Amino acid sequence: MSSVIFIAGYIILFLVVFVSLFIILKYIKLSIKFSRLTKYLYNYLNIIISARYGNLNLKCEDGVDALTIQLSRNTNALLESIFDRDKMINEYIEREKQSQNLKQDFVSSLAHDLKVPIIAQDNTYDLFLQGNFGEISKVQKDAIQNLKISNNDLKNLVVDLLDAHKFEDNELKLQIENVDIVKLIKEIIIQNKSILDIRNKEIRFISDVNELYCPFDAFLIKRVFNNLISNAVFYGKNSRYIDIELKITEKHILVSVIDYGDGINEEEIKNIFRKYYTSAKKYANIGAGLGLYIANKIILRHNGKISAYNMQNKGAKFTIELPLIQQSL
Repeated sequence: MSSVIFIAGYIILFLVVFVSLFIILKYIKLSIKFSRLTKYLYNYLNIIISARYGNLNLKCEDGVDALTIQLSRNTNALLESIFDRDKMINEYIEREKQSQNLKQDFVSSLAHDLKVPIIAQDNTYDLFLQGNFGEISKVQKDAIQNLKISNNDLKNLVVDLLDAHKFEDNELKLQIENVDIVKLIKEIIIQNKSILDIRNKEIRFISDVNELYCPFDAFLIKRVFNNLISNAVFYGKNSRYIDIELKITEKHILVSVIDYGDGINEEEIKNIFRKYYTSAKKYANIGAGLGLYIANKIILRHNGKISAYNMQNKGAKFTIELPLIQQSL
């Protein structure tokens, strides 16, 4: 009887040891698989993060089972596809950039070539008006003045083309000096008198002050005002008046040019300062969609901003905001 008990105990002990060893081996196997899976997932996560930031050269290692192996292969295929598409896009962008540079160089060269004869023609008109070639009649004088205005528009177009090229390459440098903006605006109004008279227009200048010296590039700011006034002259159809208002806040100068034409479509207002924006040509009378684009660039370079508003079907209002004190231009 005792031998039976001994044998039974031995069998039970053997079973316990066997089951324990089986459980231990199973645990070790699972631990190894879990460790490999953890390492795989860590590597996989690093590759995904790297791909997110543009590094598409890393590849996933083979997984620890059929599912993760398939996941690795699919991920690698996806990364290769993204890499190929990214390479194609970069090559396309580079070709477009080279093509754009060629176009800009051509436009710049053409504009330089056109500028010389236009200026020569403008000087010839002045000689006629000054009587250097003999007396001319009033009708002839009016005709030459109209030609001079058209020639001036052509000259502005050429200058805008040149400046647009400079803005693209960040070549336009500011010549900052303290300028009386009130006096500058009055001078601009006088300079535009001939075109105002022909169009039967009158500018009303309303200012909070009689003089105000501010730091900016007088030549470029004058170009902005000339563009806005020219637009107002051509498109302020419902009234003979154009209003220019100058106001001062604690830190800024606000200058508004108001016409009383048909106003601006709300969709056009959103895009009116974009380069070559077609619908904006309505308010860019030089016809190339550059006037307001350049005006905006000039104001931005002065740490200011320019905005367009619709005056409830009573015209358009363009407001320029310039800082009273310029910093880090």
